[in-house]
Amino acid sequence: MRFTSRYFSLIIFGALALGFVWPAPGIWLKPYLMPLLMLMMFLSCLKMDFGSLGLALKDWWRYLIIMLFVFFVPAIFIFFFKGYLDNLVFVGLIIAAAAPSAVSSVFLSDLFGGEPPKALLAVTLTHLVSPILMPLVIWLFVHKLVAVDFLSMLWLIVKLVAIPLFLAQLVKQFKWQAKLSHYSSTINTYLLVVLIWGIIAPARAVILGDLTQFVVLLVVVVFAVLLEIILSFWFGRTRREDITLSIVDSYKNFTLSGVMALSMFGPPALLGSAVYSVVNNLVLIPLEWWLKRSSRSR
Repeated sequence: MRFTSRYFSLIIFGALALGFVWPAPGIWLKPYLMPLLMLMMFLSCLKMDFGSLGLALKDWWRYLIIMLFVFFVPAIFIFFFKGYLDNLVFVGLIIAAAAPSAVSSVFLSDLFGGEPPKALLAVTLTHLVSPILMPLVIWLFVHKLVAVDFLSMLWLIVKLVAIPLFLAQLVKQFKWQAKLSHYSSTINTYLLVVLIWGIIAPARAVILGDLTQFVVLLVVVVFAVLLEIILSFWFGRTRREDITLSIVDSYKNFTLSGVMALSMFGPPALLGSAVYSVVNNLVLIPLEWWLKRSSRSR
């Protein structure tokens, strides 16, 4: 647990590298990505506490704005670059931008000196509303480019998010979660490695086939993530809340968006999730350095 938390970014970069240098096993994993993601979501949801949702009612308008930051702001920003991208690549980028906050935002918030309970509440809310908001955002921004089956997309997210969440709460009722939760973070980190491997491998040929477009995607996503971080620091009321919101708002569940993009639109649509996985983890390095430096200067 301590090893995987401390070297989380390095582990993720290792998974990205595997997808590029050894793609064959990753391509073989394609039929298993959906059940693996459901397993990872199930283990992650064991830590979600629905009892804390009542706390969101006290600051309901703030959490409403956080939902706008997570689901709408990056999609609106990315929309302005539609003309520079192939249609399916743009579709995949919108899917990645409309994804809920990654569950790992909770321990990253703790690692960087934020407020893990507040991060957990925000992550829980983004996943609860994702079956509605994620298809809605995707439809709003891409329905003129490709046919979007709203109901099919909703059902896919229900399978990937809502069903594991329900099963996790059922397990918690029987008091079985204690033993599972003890190992869930470590198991999930290795599941994440496998999922990223399976997402990057099919996208490798598309990336190498048009490196210019990949660079454009990197630049667009870097600025989208920086926009989210700036807005979060502006919106937060304390330093710890600034840190928490910047991670919750910008760190996407790129495994969810990757599995969705691959299953619904094919490898070209994977580029968005692949780029988000790179940028999200690259940004953690200067963010951690800046936070440590600014804390020493206080």
